[in-house]
Amino acid sequence: MSKKADPRIKRTRKMFEDALLELMGRKEYKKITVQEIAHESGLNRATFYLHYYDKDQLLEQFLDGALDDLRESVRISDFEFSYESNYPHPSFVRLFEKMMKHSKFYKTMIADEKIPYFTEQVYKILEEFAEQALRYLKDDHVELKVHEELVVPYIASAYLGVIIWWLKNDMPYTPIYLSRQLTIMSTVGHFAENPFLDKG
Repeated sequence: MSKKADPRIKRTRKMFEDALLELMGRKEYKKITVQEIAHESGLNRATFYLHYYDKDQLLEQFLDGALDDLRESVRISDFEFSYESNYPHPSFVRLFEKMMKHSKFYKTMIADEKIPYFTEQVYKILEEFAEQALRYLKDDHVELKVHEELVVPYIASAYLGVIIWWLKNDMPYTPIYLSRQLTIMSTVGHFAENPFLDKG
């Protein structure tokens, strides 16, 4: 998830990131030392300090890289936007494929609630996605039946809740299937028929 172009730098930083992630799965972040990170990575403290000031900078760059990847995965392009509720939206698929590929990272950071800041930033990304989708709908003159200011937090909270559930339950559904389910719930709702309609 490192953004550096040099393959050697990228490889070294990946080793430190993996070491930090492994340690965070076993203990609290605040109790982890640079010496432990270096030992876990198979490298040494001197090499660590060639790349980072401290463990906080390592964590910050690690998380920032992951967040940049997520923002890119959920960005909607014009040709992708569709009203086909039976087909998963490509941005959903990319999001869940990204999380499945890096499942250990996302389980640690989100499902295990190791870093609340990261979860908050994921929520903001989901808000941005919902706002973008809403703009497409408004441009197409699709009317809302509820207040607009309620739509974005509702969608973002629902998606985040599903993500947390999915990760905590070892990802029982494929990215495509889960994306299709979210697409349906986001467009036509989760009931086969509206249970509040007067059928008398």
